[in-house]
Amino acid sequence: MLPEVRHSKMIELLNQTGSIKVSELSKAYQVTEKTIREDLEKLEASGILKRVHGGAVLVESSSSLLPIHKRRVRQQAEKEQIAASACRWIEDGQILLLDGGSTTLELAKLIVHRTLTVITNDTKIASVLADCQQIELCLLGGYRRKGTYTIIGPSAIQMVDELNVDIAFLGCTGIDAERGISVFHRDEAELKKRMIRASKKTILLTDHTKFDQTALVSFASLKEIDLLITDAQTDDEVVARYTERGLEVQRAT
Repeated sequence: MLPEVRHSKMIELLNQTGSIKVSELSKAYQVTEKTIREDLEKLEASGILKRVHGGAVLVESSSSLLPIHKRRVRQQAEKEQIAASACRWIEDGQILLLDGGSTTLELAKLIVHRTLTVITNDTKIASVLADCQQIELCLLGGYRRKGTYTIIGPSAIQMVDELNVDIAFLGCTGIDAERGISVFHRDEAELKKRMIRASKKTILLTDHTKFDQTALVSFASLKEIDLLITDAQTDDEVVARYTERGLEVQRAT
C-alpha cells in the first residue's frame, strides 16, 4: 500500500472514530509500528492530527476533519457571504458544476428559482435542487465518501470528462501560495482536477480559515483558478500576497 493511500485511510478512520492506535493500524495495513509512527509524524506536521501515547487523536480545530454535520455550521455567516457574491457571476441558461461542500450548498440555495443546468457530486445539493422545475439537475455517479455527502470515484470522473461546463464552483481544504490548492483525499483531488478541465471558468470558494493551509493532496496551482471568492474577514495582507501571485481575489461584502 502506497504511503499516501495509507494516510488517506488513516484520515477516514480518524474522522469516523476521533482516535487511532498505532498497534491496530500496524495490523490493518500490514506495516511495522515504526512505519505507522512515521506516518503519524507527517500527518501531525500538516496539522491533521495530534499524536498521543500509542496513537493519535483528531485536531478539533481542523474543520475539514470534523464530521459533515459539524462542518456545515462552521463559519456559517462567512459561507453565506461568499455564496451571495458567487451568485452574481451566474447568468440564466448557464451550465454550472457545483463541487461538494458547505459553501457550494449555500450557493445552491440561492439559485433555486434560476433557469440553469446544474451538475453536482453532492447529494445534499441535489436534494435542495431536486424539486426546482427550471433547473436541469445532474448528479454524478459513484460512491459516497464516508462522513460526507460527496460522491467520488471513477464513475464520477468519467462523467465529468464528458462535460463542457460554463462555470465550476469548487471548494478546498487549504490554499497555499507555494503548494497551491489541496484536499485530504486523492480521489476527491482527482475529481476536482477533472472539474477544472471541464469548465470554461473556475471559481474557488473559500473562507478566511483556509488560507496558508495545506492538506494531503494538491489538485491545482493558483494559476489554474480564474477567481477566488472569500469572506470579508480575510486580511488585506493575505489578499495582497495571493494577488501578487497572479490570483484574482474577491472579498464578499
